[in-house]
Amino acid sequence: MPDFLNQSPEYQEYHSIFQRNIGTFYQHLCASIPFFIEEQCRLGIALHKLARFRLDCNQQTFTLYETSSADGTNARTLAEYSQGLIKTLTDSPNSANGQNFHRLCQHNYSDIHIGPFVDITPDYLEARDDRPYLKYGFDAIYENTTFQMYGPDRNAQIAYVKRVLKDDGLFIFCEKLMHPDRDEYERREQVKDDLFKSNYFSKSEIAQKSTQILEQMERCQVTLDELISAISCHFKYAYMLWNSTNFYEVAASNCASTLRKFIDSLGRSYVPTPFLCEENIVKVLL
Repeated sequence: MPDFLNQSPEYQEYHSIFQRNIGTFYQHLCASIPFFIEEQCRLGIALHKLARFRLDCNQQTFTLYETSSADGTNARTLAEYSQGLIKTLTDSPNSANGQNFHRLCQHNYSDIHIGPFVDITPDYLEARDDRPYLKYGFDAIYENTTFQMYGPDRNAQIAYVKRVLKDDGLFIFCEKLMHPDRDEYERREQVKDDLFKSNYFSKSEIAQKSTQILEQMERCQVTLDELISAISCHFKYAYMLWNSTNFYEVAASNCASTLRKFIDSLGRSYVPTPFLCEENIVKVLL
């Protein structure tokens, strides 16, 4: 972490706000995905730069929706860091996450919906008279390891959520992907469990989670090629952003300039070997 934070005082400030905002479930998430906190900071700073660029082009409000992001740690952090330049929404079907959200949130720039991501529809946004800026849809959507918990039909899932994205908006996918080579998939899992998760969980806790959650989730995962194929049905342009073991981030848009500005705003990622499994992280996919 110090090596990453020393890259920029922006990262240091963002990370400080992130740590103050982090909730119980999000702590568990960050302990399960190698170097996810560093990536959240990297994305947050890039989204802030994109927001400033779009607002310079006479847009009034930059909005971000994070799907199923527990207590909305990073969404709240980004809104606080930007001092309201960015307004955020997240959702969770777990009322405990709502309690954490309201306990930790120190501003009025973020909101949470207690319910599943399928509740966030154009009609839902239109009815939010208390947050009128939502009526126009979102400038950016971050799918936070959501689709893999429900099913493998990425085409339908993307189509459903994309309805609340602005035409020139940015859609970022963060997913744990299946690998076509099962042995390679298992090797990456072993690296994650032995060299990262073991710092936060006992062997019995890791084994229990693998039995209770991961086996079911694997049936809903897709490969990188399958994800790209589904994305191509809805977006003209896409880039890979990040990789850590079996976890990937991909950004897509129908606006080349929006995606290009975001990519240009990204700092250097921090994923040391052997967690990094891609030779070139930031690269064109579509």
